[in-house]
Amino acid sequence: MFTFTSKYTAFFVILFTFVYASVHLPYFSHGPLQKGTKQKWKKDEDAGVASDASVLAVFIHKLQFFCLSLISRKVIKLIYPTSLNFYDEEKSPGVAGLVCLTIDDAFCRQDDKNMSLIGKVKDILKSSQMKVTFFTTLKYSQGAWREREIKKLISDGHELGNHCADDCEYDTHSAQAFEADLTATSTFIQKLNNSKKPPKWFRAPSGKLSPTMQTVLHEKGIVNVMLDCYSNDPHIPDAEYISSTVLRSAQSGSILCIHFPEIGFREWEIEALTLILEGLKEKGLRSVTLSEMEEAAAAEGGKEKILIEGMG
Repeated sequence: MFTFTSKYTAFFVILFTFVYASVHLPYFSHGPLQKGTKQKWKKDEDAGVASDASVLAVFIHKLQFFCLSLISRKVIKLIYPTSLNFYDEEKSPGVAGLVCLTIDDAFCRQDDKNMSLIGKVKDILKSSQMKVTFFTTLKYSQGAWREREIKKLISDGHELGNHCADDCEYDTHSAQAFEADLTATSTFIQKLNNSKKPPKWFRAPSGKLSPTMQTVLHEKGIVNVMLDCYSNDPHIPDAEYISSTVLRSAQSGSILCIHFPEIGFREWEIEALTLILEGLKEKGLRSVTLSEMEEAAAAEGGKEKILIEGMG
């Protein structure tokens, strides 16, 4: 007899199969459904403005990440078993009421400073009185005007993580090639921080993490950080969907992720950022940096520790 319990189990098996398959199939995540536009400073498949994203692609992405948001913590631990994906409040009661909003692909890929939205993002964060960790792409962060703006964010209490030198997947790179770009980005961040200590946090671009990359990270004492709250925001130009999907999964200890906007590229992220920060307040949650979250997790008798090779 097909009981309620077996139906419930079957539903989640089907749901997990769909989500896991769609995450690993390029047809769903980038690929032929995305129209894109050609610009020298972005990938052709990336949607720059809303009209770049095909209706079918957006529909599939929304369905996929709505499903994922329902069981995100269960799925993400299976996909990234050696990464820091979130903190468990039961193991680390010090994270109660805290989350970490992370922003990838920081800070501006266009060379014209008038296309930058760094100042806008800074103002929104300052108004919210919340802190974030920016995963820094070296090629989008170099140059005098960018560095001046980034230092202002650091002064406001935000944190820089390593997103490597280029906006590309490194899972097919050699250990030497990956280490070179990783180190170059860490050195740059150290310079901006005026610190001899390299950043502890790394996020693999596009979530593509190979055993070779993990070995290099392990040797350098760097932790790959993933997430438990995500909406595929680069490919869904809908701020309300992005915010509601991320907030649906958000709970104490969560790590959230969106991407950095600029004029003519992912401008919907500005509204999404505002809505997410407002939504976190409504849920009684406050965003802090990853390092602040780590300190909170270690306080109050926290039993959860980050291992160099991943999440303990």
